[in-house]
Amino acid sequence: MNQQVRVPPASDWRVAFTAADFEHMLKLGAFADMRVELVEGELEKMMPALPSHGERNLSVALLLHEALAGMPIKMGSDLAIRIDETSVRAADIAIYPASLPSDRVPDGKDVLLAIEISDTTLSRDLGIKLFDYGRAGVPHYWVIDAAAQVVQAMCEPSAEGYAKRAVVRFGDPLPVPGTDRSIIID
Repeated sequence: MNQQVRVPPASDWRVAFTAADFEHMLKLGAFADMRVELVEGELEKMMPALPSHGERNLSVALLLHEALAGMPIKMGSDLAIRIDETSVRAADIAIYPASLPSDRVPDGKDVLLAIEISDTTLSRDLGIKLFDYGRAGVPHYWVIDAAAQVVQAMCEPSAEGYAKRAVVRFGDPLPVPGTDRSIIID
């Protein structure tokens, strides 16, 4: 006699990606035509940037490039940063030691500074991303708030985010972590 079999709902068939899966897919070029992050095992598509975001990103990158000249520090944009085993974030700009291997996704503690440019993403950048970068051990995190014309510079990461926060107005010197240099964002 045939027995009834219960088929589980489709949601039971979902499998979460790991950070290792994500890194493997990155290396294979799976995301070549899109910007994505891995958040708690799920892929999240990132919105394309508006011109103001791109302009600010380039402006800050050029200032950092000049400040880092001659130092054993590199800089990247949209750098993947491993938060934990199920999350990988992409910082708008990041600086890291030149010795960091270029063929793997760095852990948070391997990155000297992660920067987010906030035109339309301020609540996310000062919310979940701040928490994620802090618990991953990224030592310094800046959120550049274009609307308020300030940089929120955080340090002393912890499981709850960051213990210290300074607000630096555009036009005032902003010390670059890991160096004796500053930049001025305007």
